[in-house]
Amino acid sequence: MNNLGISLYSYPPFIAGFSIFLLGLFVFFHNRKERLNQIFSLMCLSIFLWLGSYSVVFSSNNKTTALFWARFSYLGIVFIPITVNHTTSLFLKIKSKKNDFIINLSYVLGFFFLLLSRTDYFFFQVKRFFWGFYPQANFAYPLFLLFFLIYYGRGLLFLTMYLVGKLKNVDYSPRKHIQIKYVFWAIFIAALASVDYIAKFNFEFYPLGYLFMLVYVLILAYAIVTHQLMDIEVIIKKTLVFAGLFIVSYGVFAGIAYLGSTLFEKLIYNKWIAMIPSVVVIVLILRPLENFLRNVTDKYLFQKKYDYRDLLRTFSDDVLTVLGLKDLVEMTVNKLAETVKLSSVEMFLFDDEEQEFTLAATTAQEPGEFNFAMNSPFILYMKETEKYLYHEGMGRGEATENKVIGFPEALHSSLIIPLLHNQELLGFLSLGKKKSDEEYSQDDIDILIPLAKTISIAIANARLFSELTKAHAQAAQREKMAVIGTLSAGINHEICNPLGIARGQCELFLLNYSEGVYKDKSSEELIEKAQEIMGKVIHETDRATVITRKLSSFAKPAKGELTSDVDVEDEMDEVISLLEHELKLANVEIVKNCQEGLPMIEADRKQLQEVFFNIIRNGAQAISGSGTITIDIAHANNKVQIDIMDTGSGIKKKVQDRIFDPFFTTKEPGKGTGLGLFLVKQIVERNNGSIFVNSEIGKGTTFSMVFKAAETE
Repeated sequence: MNNLGISLYSYPPFIAGFSIFLLGLFVFFHNRKERLNQIFSLMCLSIFLWLGSYSVVFSSNNKTTALFWARFSYLGIVFIPITVNHTTSLFLKIKSKKNDFIINLSYVLGFFFLLLSRTDYFFFQVKRFFWGFYPQANFAYPLFLLFFLIYYGRGLLFLTMYLVGKLKNVDYSPRKHIQIKYVFWAIFIAALASVDYIAKFNFEFYPLGYLFMLVYVLILAYAIVTHQLMDIEVIIKKTLVFAGLFIVSYGVFAGIAYLGSTLFEKLIYNKWIAMIPSVVVIVLILRPLENFLRNVTDKYLFQKKYDYRDLLRTFSDDVLTVLGLKDLVEMTVNKLAETVKLSSVEMFLFDDEEQEFTLAATTAQEPGEFNFAMNSPFILYMKETEKYLYHEGMGRGEATENKVIGFPEALHSSLIIPLLHNQELLGFLSLGKKKSDEEYSQDDIDILIPLAKTISIAIANARLFSELTKAHAQAAQREKMAVIGTLSAGINHEICNPLGIARGQCELFLLNYSEGVYKDKSSEELIEKAQEIMGKVIHETDRATVITRKLSSFAKPAKGELTSDVDVEDEMDEVISLLEHELKLANVEIVKNCQEGLPMIEADRKQLQEVFFNIIRNGAQAISGSGTITIDIAHANNKVQIDIMDTGSGIKKKVQDRIFDPFFTTKEPGKGTGLGLFLVKQIVERNNGSIFVNSEIGKGTTFSMVFKAAETE
């Protein structure tokens, strides 16, 4: 007590040192087996020994006590540069024999300077200033300052090299980058505490180092709480909220107990019995209150987190099953924003016509109107490196070169992820800040990058599906035009021929009449002749009417309604009449053999006609020169079988299994769509039938269809 007094100047360094000591304890007990946590805690302890000892020096009443504590402080000061260097090496995971040697050497030199600090070569006296005693350096002290500068500076140098991307084989993830930035500024500001050395050379300069150390501990505490520095979760915040919830729940229980005892005590004069209803109420609300506390905890403590499994499940079940490109991109941005809890999500896709990246979908209520050219710096960077871009700096990775990329500030995004497929940049995702104001962690990156690759595949598939749909429509249109061409030939023959005959009869009558051929005819004979000609005209127009009705009936779309009164032979005759003229021109003869007593089948007439039309027409096209199409219709075992055989070139065995596939054709390019037989098979099966093919090269092809006979009442 005689050696120490109360000095106001002793409080600030002690408070700063003790705060850093608590930080060290917190880090150490979070994971005491981790080497980084151990060395970091040792660094905090070293700073505490320095500031704590000097707070005692300031309060000392005699030089002997002050000099003792000044020398004792170097039990911590000596190890500050050593632990700073060691901590940064561990934090950056720098592994090399050279670095290990330098670190081991620092501890050896540290013990040397620790012994030296006990001698007069280091301190020869203490001097009283207005704040209290302070040690004065001797001739060996500058040697320690050089040691301090080298090792403390080496730690800062490593951090600086990391921030500018000069270190190799280190983790350059966004979360790590942010953590290193905070560690750098904390240690840089702590280095300013070296102003305390000025007074050791007989200059009356108040040692303000504790102020810089307070800033140091605040920066590191913020990095721990906000950015999970050294993988430490926000234990303090959780503790505070849980404590608040405990107080609320305790208040609820106490309030119910008090009200219950007050109300029932008037009716029941024993206070213990009066508390029974309160206990019952508490038991009844215990489970609901527990659920409430869990929900509140989830809402206020874990709302910043999201379940990766839920994100993957959402995209695998909902998003990636969408085939339409527009629906796919809109659902993607909405699900990402909802699941990851982002302020905004935008997707840009490359437009082949405009040759730039345009906005395809966004969650922003007022999206900006801007596109990005192919030569935009960040576009070129993503194409070359296939890396993402982070707002705090460019995308980083082991193979990434240190380039200066202009981050597109117009996007107001924090993270840009390329959408790549087969080394082609389809577009990119622009992700805004998290609603929780947290930075993107490595866990976020590890799930979003593979997810972006999956989305890219889905976009490529959606585009391919769109192109196939267009090709399908175009092919169907060509098929339709080919059918129209065939029908046109039938129309020209079946309608124009009767009309031509009718016109010829009328013209011949008028010509004969004008030339006096009928001048010797009486009026009755002329009327009789006119009636004869009119009868022929009516006959021919009836022929035209019948064929027109057939063509009109064939052209009408099928309703898809199955009826049980379909006569296969009648429908076949209808189709043959439509194709008869085309077949005659192609020197193809049709032979039809139909078994008597053929039962009706259940089918759609129009669809059945379409099947017959396609198969007969295909058979005729397979015949080069003259040939025959034989149609056999028979029934057995309550089934009707239709065999359509042509004498064409035949189909190779290896492709017979594929002829019913969409877009497959054996015809020359431009002469077939590959949809005819595909549609035939679909229609036959839709009408409860089955179809088979049998073919032999050089002999021809047979299509066999089997339908169930309709049930008779």
